[in-house]
Amino acid sequence: MLDSRELWSSGRYVVLWIDAPDQAHLAYRIDDTTTMGLSDPCVSAVAENADYIAIGQRPPQSTKRPLYQLFAKRAPAPRAPAATPLGEPMPQRSYEPLARRLGLPPMQALGVWDACGWEN
Repeated sequence: MLDSRELWSSGRYVVLWIDAPDQAHLAYRIDDTTTMGLSDPCVSAVAENADYIAIGQRPPQSTKRPLYQLFAKRAPAPRAPAATPLGEPMPQRSYEPLARRLGLPPMQALGVWDACGWEN
């Protein structure tokens, strides 16, 4: 029986799933028992530097290529979420030049299952 699992963490940021691996999402840890979701599922890769977190995701069981989304770690205003998305998810051809410009390292794959389609 599946329950939950943390796949990646950095400070208060975490990629985790609850109930099923295809529910893996980026979240912000508020305290030891509470997280606030920041992304849609199915996160299968992550990259991070001091200012940004990027995720690779695809709809569960999709044969489509992954989309990538960037999050700024610094909230733009008080009471704003801990990391704010910078636009909509984008294809790899749009993400890669932006990631290089922002100094993000290559994506790190998360997990070994194939819950979200393709290889994770």
